[in-house]
Amino acid sequence: MNGTENPDDELLDRVFLSRVVEPGDEVAGRWVREYGVGDVARRLRDGAEALPGVSYKRWDGLRARALRAEPGRDLAVAREAGVRFLRPGDVEWPQQLDDLGDARPIGLWVRGRASLRMWALRSVAVVGARACTEYGAHMAATLAGGLAERGWVVVSGGAYVL
Repeated sequence: MNGTENPDDELLDRVFLSRVVEPGDEVAGRWVREYGVGDVARRLRDGAEALPGVSYKRWDGLRARALRAEPGRDLAVAREAGVRFLRPGDVEWPQQLDDLGDARPIGLWVRGRASLRMWALRSVAVVGARACTEYGAHMAATLAGGLAERGWVVVSGGAYVL
């Protein structure tokens, strides 16, 4: 947050950006660092001139996602499912993620009551494909469920909430 944004607006802007940009996108991370979350979100929403470092084709793709993003709705649905959104600087934020620099996540969707910051010390990443097969989804759920039952925090960078 750049110090002038309302914390609620900054939360909505981060949720918006989490819907629009890919996890680990260093170009978007640089935009957030240089221009601030609010300005990047506004420029994507308003269709302003493309930010530096992307082609017009990529900018048009980001804009298309931006037009469909509904961060208020995403937060409401998540809260009903017991999911919360963490931002850099939140008490629970795993500070190890800050080592990623511009590839640091915009935010994290977290489900469960435990403090993510502490639980991140015993975590495992489940990495796959967004367009996986039914078998792949079944195996990922089986693997993640088994790990969670054994006390591991399961992390996935681009997962959809089911």
